[in-house]
Amino acid sequence: MRNQTDPYLDMQNRITGQIGALAEALPHCALAQIVQGIDDIRCLARDNGFAAVETLASRLESAVAGGGYRAAILTYLDAMSDAASAPRGTLPAAAHEAWLASVAVRLGH
Repeated sequence: MRNQTDPYLDMQNRITGQIGALAEALPHCALAQIVQGIDDIRCLARDNGFAAVETLASRLESAVAGGGYRAAILTYLDAMSDAASAPRGTLPAAAHEAWLASVAVRLGH
């Protein structure tokens, strides 16, 4: 009997692996590298139906590129890791808002 892997779990692991690698590299990364890493995660999430991850990555990418929020990056990355476990596919607007609100709560806003 052949052991087959689940493509969804493989992609979920790839996304969470990239998130973890970026989190570990943060202290040594220039801002441009951080933005590129976030963009890579966003594109991977978008191309594979991880809408919640894409939403969070897009917001983080905009915030970082717009002037900082370096202290909030780990909070966003943690939320993105959690979101990788969310159901794939299109999400209602309220779900996107809920993921963004979860970051705000984590940041104490």
